[in-house]
Amino acid sequence: MEDTLTDTDLLRDKSQEGLFYVSPQELARRLRSDGAPLVLDVRDPNELEGELGQLPGALNIPLGQLQQRIGELSSQERRDIVVVCRTGRRSEAAARILRDSGFERVFVLKGGMTAWRDAHR
Repeated sequence: MEDTLTDTDLLRDKSQEGLFYVSPQELARRLRSDGAPLVLDVRDPNELEGELGQLPGALNIPLGQLQQRIGELSSQERRDIVVVCRTGRRSEAAARILRDSGFERVFVLKGGMTAWRDAHR
């Protein structure tokens, strides 16, 4: 059975237009499981080598290019997608773009890569 995120695994923030969030701890658990989500990193390429690094296997499509490159994700429409950036703000914008483009299983890493780093020190 595929391991997908359920309502008990995530946080829903009604003030952010119904976006779904996943904690760094939950994402770490999911990345170790079968059916791991696609991690979409929407930071600029120069940010990937900085202090926060990049999650292994993450696909990098900067937020400014997402609309034009959305077709690259068409084969992932039914898969869980966790969007990450530095603090979560760009991820929220990207999640809205994905949702508006027909992707239903989109989640934002709560607190972004900053929270990921803090949780894995």
